[in-house]
Amino acid sequence: MTPKTVALVLLGLVSFVAPIVETWWTGRVEPLSNFDLGFTLVAISLIFWWYHVDKRERGYRAGPLMNAGVLALSVVALPVYFIRSRGWKRGLLATLIAAVIFGILLGLDELGGWIGEILVH
Repeated sequence: MTPKTVALVLLGLVSFVAPIVETWWTGRVEPLSNFDLGFTLVAISLIFWWYHVDKRERGYRAGPLMNAGVLALSVVALPVYFIRSRGWKRGLLATLIAAVIFGILLGLDELGGWIGEILVH
């Protein structure tokens, strides 16, 4: 597996396991809980790792603002990065694929929360 694939698989795993662990530990999934914030930091780290590997593969030299943007506000910075690193057509396609992946991650999070509820109750 490539490092980018590993980052995405780990991101999916975190999205699925985090609500299970939180439900097991606290009895429920709560938005902006300590668990949620901790797992969000893990997810941001995995997204940044993916981005770092991708820009190295493409020979893209990102400035500090782009790097900080990916860390602070990925939903805005990644589409900008995709278009700048791939051009308009392929950048928009990459943005669409990223949106699909984001939807899958949300689904895994919901599934994990549902499984966590079943296991606890």
